[in-house]
Amino acid sequence: MSADGVEIRVGAEERHRAAAAALYLRALHEKLAPFLGRGERGEILLRESLCLDRLIVAAREGELLGLAGFSHEGRGAFAPTLAGMWRVFGWSGGLRLLGLALLERSKSSEVLVMDGLAVMENARGQGIGSLLLDAVEAQARALGKSSVRLDVIDTNPRARRLYERRGWRAARTEKLGVFGWLFPFSEATEMRKDVDAKSGAELNAKIN
Repeated sequence: MSADGVEIRVGAEERHRAAAAALYLRALHEKLAPFLGRGERGEILLRESLCLDRLIVAAREGELLGLAGFSHEGRGAFAPTLAGMWRVFGWSGGLRLLGLALLERSKSSEVLVMDGLAVMENARGQGIGSLLLDAVEAQARALGKSSVRLDVIDTNPRARRLYERRGWRAARTEKLGVFGWLFPFSEATEMRKDVDAKSGAELNAKIN
């Protein structure tokens, strides 16, 4: 199968909110489940807190195929609030929000932080992930960034192989240490890729 007829766009449509939230939660469940759980409440919270303008989506004939999140100006694809956490989870909402803060990483004005990548199961093997990575790089150039950064966990070697094939390099690996009991993985590797302004203009032309 191929990626023919796939539309890549920056910003998800409101009609894709529920599907995007479910996909995002499935893709990042190892990171998010300790704080959001695996049930309906976590999906409700994620759906309410999803920032559609911080998503790059792949769709064909109106059907969501995949997405990639990114962080810009202090806001990423998933931006829960204390009020939202309290409304969905009750008294434990504040503690859950503090736990999510453990996943935060320092940011640089020169680097675009990628905030998760996910492809629908029935759309895998069609090159959707590569198209989304191209679009993330193009978005970095459009925002004047010099590189793109993401974290990949040790239990997802398939994702790491994809990034490495696309020219990403491992910058450093961080072990969870005392927080390891919270998560089903033991370390995360920071991956980076420098971007080029000229090719970025070409990619932007394809996306738009």
